[in-house]
Amino acid sequence: MGSASRAVSCLCCPCKCLACGLFSCLCSILISLIVTVGVLALILYLIFRPHMIAATVDSAALTQFSLSPNSLLAYNLNVTMTARNPNKRVGLYYDNVESLALFEGQRFGYAPLDSFYQSTEATTKLTPGFSGQQLIQGDVAAADLRSQQTGGKFNIDVNLNAKLRVKVWAFKVPGPKAKVSCPLSLPAPGSNSAQFQPTDCKVWF
Repeated sequence: MGSASRAVSCLCCPCKCLACGLFSCLCSILISLIVTVGVLALILYLIFRPHMIAATVDSAALTQFSLSPNSLLAYNLNVTMTARNPNKRVGLYYDNVESLALFEGQRFGYAPLDSFYQSTEATTKLTPGFSGQQLIQGDVAAADLRSQQTGGKFNIDVNLNAKLRVKVWAFKVPGPKAKVSCPLSLPAPGSNSAQFQPTDCKVWF
């Protein structure tokens, strides 16, 4: 009875049966593509086993960090960083590289850096420098700066942003945007605080 009803339906509306057949065929093709892409992605992962890049601030010198009565911050900060590509089969291109210095979430320094390439298991030294003057917004941030100056240490974040491209064999494909965050504890200029210690950074994609 059911077969006869479907036959009558197809005789009455052949376009409907054709549309159903095309939809079913497209669904099958789409599922096959998804499965194929998933299998290929798993195979590539097992072959290349990509690892997160690593970054460390090796040294940092804060020679000026003072706030005027009108909340104008005068600063001079030089940083030496090491970025490492731990992957054995994947090279990395770093494009649109920029470094930022922040105090209490407020950016006071900005320094663009040259694009560069890292071969497999390679390290690259980066030396961002920040110098100038910047208005600090808010009484709380200004009070924190003066308090930290009295304590002999400043908590400053140095961030690095870059757009990655991935090189696999001779192929180059777009990668994610990398965000490197380095929370630093820096001796205040002229203080007797302990010297800066190398600091590992956090990497986000």
